[in-house]
Amino acid sequence: MDLTSLRYFVALARNLHFTKTAQELYISQQNLSQHINKLETHYRTPLFYRKPKLQLTPAGKALYDSCIKILTEEDNISRQMNDIIQNNVGSLSIGASQYRGQYWLPLILPDYLKCWPNINVQVTMERSEKMEQLLVSGDLDFFVGIKHGDDSLLRFIPLMNDKVYMAITRELMEQYFGKETDTIITKCSNGTTLKEFKEVPFMRLKSTYRLRMLTDKCFQAVGYKPRQILEVESIDLMISLFPYSLGAFFCTGMRVPSLKTAHPNTYFFPVQLNGKTLLNPLGIVYHKDRFLPRYAQDFMERLKSFFASFENSSC
Repeated sequence: MDLTSLRYFVALARNLHFTKTAQELYISQQNLSQHINKLETHYRTPLFYRKPKLQLTPAGKALYDSCIKILTEEDNISRQMNDIIQNNVGSLSIGASQYRGQYWLPLILPDYLKCWPNINVQVTMERSEKMEQLLVSGDLDFFVGIKHGDDSLLRFIPLMNDKVYMAITRELMEQYFGKETDTIITKCSNGTTLKEFKEVPFMRLKSTYRLRMLTDKCFQAVGYKPRQILEVESIDLMISLFPYSLGAFFCTGMRVPSLKTAHPNTYFFPVQLNGKTLLNPLGIVYHKDRFLPRYAQDFMERLKSFFASFENSSC
């Protein structure tokens, strides 16, 4: 059975939509149907239920799992051969969260692309849980983020412990603390449990975000529910509203340098839980069985150097 049909099958199994898959593959729906029919004829069993909606049959699910392994091995062989002959031509699929990726990607990609001009870099912006799934399915080479699951196929290379900060403007501090503002600033400069900020309004990410979950634990520990005036999907919206002193918000250390430059009258207090500063362990997550060519390893080395210098400069 040819690999093209298997690749088309995998794409359809993920999308479960003929039109979308055909557009994604730049082929006609008729061509896609022919490949699927050829597979079903070869294996003498339906791979998809067509009605009431497109779904994998038990045979289709079994074939999908096998296809992932087959195609991963084929990709590994091709990459190894390219590495041996030093072709320096290929593609690199990396993942990053929107939250951090918008910061570090522009600082790493330009020099990397100059060094590897024949590498097609594909960037996927997703949350870490989703990117773990993409690693297992072979759609990513690696991603920079947080390892959530305990999948034994995935490996984690630590990059840095990203501290969690509460950001608040001087204006908002004075509005709620008055003459005590400087006292509170001094008290919280090395860390706060958030106990002092019971009356202060907050702009927050939605409850499904890791940063939100971490800070929820802090509020629970000090025994109060925060005054939440805004709940959003994007931290960038909170940053754009921040100068209006509507509320404080939480961010990680990676965002602090640019925020300090843009908003000099702002204070960043490390958030503490159980006597320790709240940390997000950031790293490179990759599949242990996926071959990573020299150009992929070079990108990973650049990541290590970048985050090491960032963590040292922010200490």
